[in-house]
Amino acid sequence: MLEREEAVAPPAAAPPRPFLSASELAGAQGSSAVRELLDGADWSAFTPERDVPPLRARLAGLERDEGVTGAHRLATRRLIDAGVARLLHPYGHDTEIVAHAMSPDGRHLATGSWVGDDYDAGGVLQIWEVATGRCVNAVRRIEGGVGWPGHERTIQWSADSSRIAMAHSTNSVGVWTFEGEFLAAIDVSNGNSRPSEFALSPDGRSVYYHCGTNGDGGLQGCVVPLDRGWLRWLPDHVETDHPYLMARRTPEAVRDGFAERETRDGDWKVGQWIDDPVWSPDGRRLFGANAISVDAGTREIVWYAPGTFARLSPDGRLVAAVTPRGLFLREASTGRIRCGPFALGKPVSLHWAPGRAVNRLAVLTPPTGTAETGGVHVFDSDRLVFSAQVPHSGWGGQEGDHNAWAWAPGGERAAFLTIEGSAEIWSFADPAHPRLIRSVLAGGADTVYWGADDTLVVLDDVVMQFVKAETGEVVGDFYSLYVPPGPRPVEGGLVEEFEGQIFALGEDTWAMTLQPDAVIAPEGSEDELDALLAWGVGRRHAWPVRWGELRVLPDALSAAAVLDSEDGGILRESRGELEGMDGDEPAEWPPPNTASVADLFEAARGSLAGLDRYSWGSHIADHLRAAARLRARRGEPEAALILVADIPEPADRLAAASDVAVLLARAGDTRSARTAFSLARSLFPSVDQKMFDAGRAASFGAACQALGETGTAEQWFQHARASITIEPNPWQDHVAVIHAMLECGRDDLVRALLDDRSGHPSGSFFSEAEWLVYLLRTGRLDLAREFQSLPGWDVPYEVLRVFAEQGRADLMETWGDHDWAVGDELVELARRSTPPVRPSTPTDQDLRGLARRYAEIQGIPHSQREHPIERLIERAAECGHISAALDLLELLPERGDFNDRPSAAFGAIWLLCTGFNRPPF
Repeated sequence: MLEREEAVAPPAAAPPRPFLSASELAGAQGSSAVRELLDGADWSAFTPERDVPPLRARLAGLERDEGVTGAHRLATRRLIDAGVARLLHPYGHDTEIVAHAMSPDGRHLATGSWVGDDYDAGGVLQIWEVATGRCVNAVRRIEGGVGWPGHERTIQWSADSSRIAMAHSTNSVGVWTFEGEFLAAIDVSNGNSRPSEFALSPDGRSVYYHCGTNGDGGLQGCVVPLDRGWLRWLPDHVETDHPYLMARRTPEAVRDGFAERETRDGDWKVGQWIDDPVWSPDGRRLFGANAISVDAGTREIVWYAPGTFARLSPDGRLVAAVTPRGLFLREASTGRIRCGPFALGKPVSLHWAPGRAVNRLAVLTPPTGTAETGGVHVFDSDRLVFSAQVPHSGWGGQEGDHNAWAWAPGGERAAFLTIEGSAEIWSFADPAHPRLIRSVLAGGADTVYWGADDTLVVLDDVVMQFVKAETGEVVGDFYSLYVPPGPRPVEGGLVEEFEGQIFALGEDTWAMTLQPDAVIAPEGSEDELDALLAWGVGRRHAWPVRWGELRVLPDALSAAAVLDSEDGGILRESRGELEGMDGDEPAEWPPPNTASVADLFEAARGSLAGLDRYSWGSHIADHLRAAARLRARRGEPEAALILVADIPEPADRLAAASDVAVLLARAGDTRSARTAFSLARSLFPSVDQKMFDAGRAASFGAACQALGETGTAEQWFQHARASITIEPNPWQDHVAVIHAMLECGRDDLVRALLDDRSGHPSGSFFSEAEWLVYLLRTGRLDLAREFQSLPGWDVPYEVLRVFAEQGRADLMETWGDHDWAVGDELVELARRSTPPVRPSTPTDQDLRGLARRYAEIQGIPHSQREHPIERLIERAAECGHISAALDLLELLPERGDFNDRPSAAFGAIWLLCTGFNRPPF
């Protein structure tokens, strides 16, 4: 704020030294003269924004005359040495494009992608120079991803094209400089689960944002600064007038209009939004698609004319508004009707032509009952000058950013997408008699832009094409989600080191850029690389790679041997890892099923090694404790105690050792049971007595009971009952105590606890499925029935599965009040009346299914493979293919998050050993 203090003029900057005079550059004849001129130029004064366009234009002319010369090589080397050129490929988006916006000057397009499997990796913003069809900047790791699938206008530019605002991190809005420097963000939504609509002011330093509830009848939303730093604010907690909030009071006529809309639509509050908001060019007004005008200074409504949707003209003088009565043109300043209504057949989109002295508007309408194609209606000012049927695709109900019509600057020409998958370019020089200029292929694109140098951009979520309108020449053609077969140039941890540099050179080949002037790609692929790559100069302009001495290297080891750059150093440090990568054909999958259940338990243990014990201690303890019980039930005492020893907190280790002692004693292995019980006793000195909650106390009491110390057991069971709470999970403590009592044979105490109706909570237990499965599988049908009848408890599908396993088809139909479909699979399982063997052995059909799905995953982008791999691990575990599950676990990331590899590993154990993907009792 101090930097922008009023009446303080910034110091005058000295004019920059010239790099080359324009006259010298234009006057140099031939490549030798140009090279000599460049060799003597003051490159320290080179300014990309000012100097790239004339230099690039002169070198392009020289290439047409003489081909690529020494002058091109010299200029490229100087740009690289100056550190203003970065080698870029077009495939920076790891997932589908969900947002895009053309800069107001038409020179650049911004595209954004949401998050992939790794939420913490964020999203990606790419900046494209439209005239050259090349990516000139990529900003990675935008928190929470750019925008949200299906939401529109989540990228917006300032009027001077210097700032870019984006919805990100679900419900925040941030602003970045053109060069990708983060400047500011706001968080004012109070936790919206999706992005709210917003409008960046023309100067890019404030934003209107949908938020809050602004009193009875008040206009919703706020205008907040978006200049530098973070603003976190809760507008719906403000109970009085506030300079950020819209007006709390609205004119009576406006309130009536809001109320009518509420009555008609059924989902509107008294107090409305500025729908799909935009600012007037002078920044004094806000306009909404619901035909509302708001004074940005006073935050008060100027006029409101309820309609279906509306659009403000580029000069801010007119508003085109669609209502049930037809199309109206209104004065933007007063809302007064200029002309209308025009009955055009329910318009679906409105498109104002930019850069005209007389406003020109295209209105797209859908097909009628008698016409197979839609219509377009062109207005000049307030006159309808042209109407015709055209095969535009503008009536689709797509969500998110999409646009079927694009005016050229000046409005003399336009392009629109057709239902046949092309883009037609028309001249409207004589608006009463427009003519078709040409048609270009557009595939399945759902958006067309008309940018600088008469370049069209047609795109959808994975395809982008840059086409010269005058000639039809394609200067950029990109499909962003190719996934070639085989390994990438680097794998493992090096993928993160070279984040954003690996890309697909077509359908069959991986490639990788290496700064500043090298690429890993097949020999002879120079033409393909020239069609994709460019040096981004100053993050604004594209410089052709054919003008430089781009080094094409066959693999990462070769690059490590010859590159003296930072990237080369990283490769040399990882030479051992690179040497481990070979070009052998991948082995057939799935592998032979030679692994054991013990191998899977060991893999799950290993997956916990990198986790922070403070952040994930509860998850680690719960899963290791359940795993230890499983191993004890399987008669593996030593293995069970190894798992117990891995539990971080002594109190949890004590409870787990007690569980193991009970199970081993009840199974007749008294010696091993005493070993586990001794471990539990030895932990007492390190456990604060306050840590003995109901569940831990009951577990230790059960161990005492199982090992013959009945008096001590009674004391611990009394303590456990007295410690039962119902927060936050109502039956959790009850079930923990009952479980321990059942395991040690004290059914009498269980009955006493259940008969104490005064202590029963009213809510249900979130883990009721696995609890009921435990009761049924241990033969306690009556007890399960009693729990099932408790208020709030459902009938989990898992219960029906257990009845089917036990051959109880009668109970599948009659148990509880459930509406689960009892399919043929369950009926067949019940008819066999033989509990399934676990672990099972995969059948030939299982193997074919696993192989087929694995092959499908190889065609999914790496950033989106995690969840499909997790599902395939589950399938492998369900059919008993332990080796396949272990192989797939290695493909999951190790990011210090329990929900990555550890969760999948333990889930595989539960499925393999119990049939259900939940920690068992």
